[in-house]
Amino acid sequence: MNNATEVNASEVIKTAWRDQATWSETANQLKTELTKWRNRAAFAGVLGAFLETLAAALVGLDEKWLWLRASIALVGAVVLAVVPFVMRTKASKDQVREWVRARSASEALKETIYRYLIGVQPFRPNSTPTDLIERIQAIIEKVNDLSIHAASVKVPQKERPLALTMPNLSIDEYVRLRVDGQIDGFYRPKGFENAKAAKRLHDLEFWLGMLAVVMGALASAAVASGVPQLSALGPWVAVVTTATAAVTAHLAASRYDHLAMTYFSTANRLTAIRDGWRANPNQDDPNIIAQFVDSCEHAISTENEGWLAEFTREKNEG
Repeated sequence: MNNATEVNASEVIKTAWRDQATWSETANQLKTELTKWRNRAAFAGVLGAFLETLAAALVGLDEKWLWLRASIALVGAVVLAVVPFVMRTKASKDQVREWVRARSASEALKETIYRYLIGVQPFRPNSTPTDLIERIQAIIEKVNDLSIHAASVKVPQKERPLALTMPNLSIDEYVRLRVDGQIDGFYRPKGFENAKAAKRLHDLEFWLGMLAVVMGALASAAVASGVPQLSALGPWVAVVTTATAAVTAHLAASRYDHLAMTYFSTANRLTAIRDGWRANPNQDDPNIIAQFVDSCEHAISTENEGWLAEFTREKNEG
């Protein structure tokens, strides 16, 4: 490859990385919006239940305070009415699917670039920049309907290692930048992060459930215990139960448990593939290298494809 051709190839590769960064940032933005509206809806649901219960508890107020009770009841009703609308328009399965598709496109672009750099299927060591352009465009065309989201993102400037902007990436650089980068820079820390988030929500779910049980027991024992005032706890059990349900729903929607397990298992799978290649006495054989890269890319893409298939199935079933 002469200098002019190498420069042209480098520019094409840089453009491909910019496309990948655009769709990665698009996915990040869609995920942020989705999480934000889910959290708001969950908070609003608990707030609405609290206000409605509070309004019911203020029945015995003097007439001069009736306006306060009525106002609280009205606000509570409005808040509860807004929650389904928010979930339907800002946190629906369509929004989830858009986020997953954007993330899938980003990962597909990254995989395609790495395959081109190292010259494995569907590319060859002598593949031209045109081959890369065609593959990149084919991926982007599948998410053209999400371009309105991609057009609104500001892609952060990112300096990539020189090796990732030139053809003929060495296998050692591939292992360091791609495989080790995914294992130590993404899957393991993300698995730990999601596992901690899942544990926090499970703990909160447990203690809210425990509180609801205790409050319910106290309210039920009001007459038998000779402390009739405890019966006032009865209506508030519903508020705590609503909060518990909100935590449970958030835990299910965020899929922290699933993500933690998936990231952890993918990190282990990649580690085993990498170590198996390192232990192979024929590791420098072009066919062995091609098989190794293909196995790594398949392991990485399986996690993302699983998400897309799962949410597509849920959307169709819904």
